Amino acid sequence: MYQVKDAMNRYVVSICPDATLEAAIELLLNHDISGMPVIDKNGRLHGIITQFQLLEVVYDPQRKKARIEQCMTRDVLTIDENAMLGAAANLFVVHRIRRLPVMRGDKVVGIISRKDLLQYCLQTGEELDSFFTKLKQTVSSEVLPA
Repeated sequence: MYQVKDAMNRYVVSICPDATLEAAIELLLNHDISGMPVIDKNGRLHGIITQFQLLEVVYDPQRKKARIEQCMTRDVLTIDENAMLGAAANLFVVHRIRRLPVMRGDKVVGIISRKDLLQYCLQTGEELDSFFTKLKQTVSSEVLPA
């Protein structure tokens, strides 16, 4: 309990690096999401693309035919599926990010967003204070050596 795999979304909408910005915009809008991992045909994570990056098209409509790999974030923070949710919450806050690809080894097996974390909080049926106290304790136990 309180692991990333408990709260993550196992259905991952992703796109390949050679897809166009236009295709990415359509995917994000059709799935009502604000970002997605960029994964190659071998299942390797190459980056992440977000609505913010896709706003380039507003300033230059010809960019819609550009490839994802030209504007994606390459250095992506990820988290292991067995990590504690407190570690995910810490990454969301410290790095001001909205989502984290969830990894099992070198494969993406899910995605966790701030929304997923908050939904899980409500699903546990615990009081908010108790839930977040436990999350903070898991961050402390992972950061500080035993």
